Amino acid sequence: MLDYGAPFVYFFKDKGWLRKFAIASLLTYTVIGAAPVLGWTVEIVRRVASSEEPVVPEFSNWKTYWRLGGQFAFINAVWLLPIALAAIVLYLPLIFANAIKPEVVLVVFGGTLCCVFVFLLVYSAAYIFFIPAMLVVLAETGSTWQSLNPARLWRAVRPQFFEYLIVFLLVGVALLNVVLLLGALTLFLLLPPLLVYAGLVTAHYAGQLYRFST
Repeated sequence: MLDYGAPFVYFFKDKGWLRKFAIASLLTYTVIGAAPVLGWTVEIVRRVASSEEPVVPEFSNWKTYWRLGGQFAFINAVWLLPIALAAIVLYLPLIFANAIKPEVVLVVFGGTLCCVFVFLLVYSAAYIFFIPAMLVVLAETGSTWQSLNPARLWRAVRPQFFEYLIVFLLVGVALLNVVLLLGALTLFLLLPPLLVYAGLVTAHYAGQLYRFST
């Protein structure tokens, strides 16, 4: 059974947590520097899975962090591509507005908007649900393709579907909404450190899921 409380507090047990958290946050502020932070979280997944101490590594193995982080960033970019395409589809009726009647444009645009909204809702939920599995597969195999492959991700999720669902509700729904709310209240100035914290929570859950799958 997963320890549902540990992912939210384990990081603070590390004596150097403030320094490590500050480095990760500063790197995330630069956007490009977020790549090694992603690789760092993948390493945390591996350490939690193997019960290796300390759980939170130093920012020292930069080459590995850049490689893993670049892989995970690419994986997420591919998964997010359909969302970008859906946004483009939304504007197609407006592009052809001059060629059709205004009332038809409104009907088509309204129908398209509803379809795109439903797609974005379902697809976004599926994407967020599979993020821990992406981390698990990447930490286990080191393969970008395996971490991209929905069939491979489903094989990782299926034996522990209930646990993945709970993690989705705790992190993908509850924590993510708190992060977005606090980010908006601070004019998104605190969004990078909030995202780092959310990543650390997700990494610990993914590490537990990885451990119990072996």
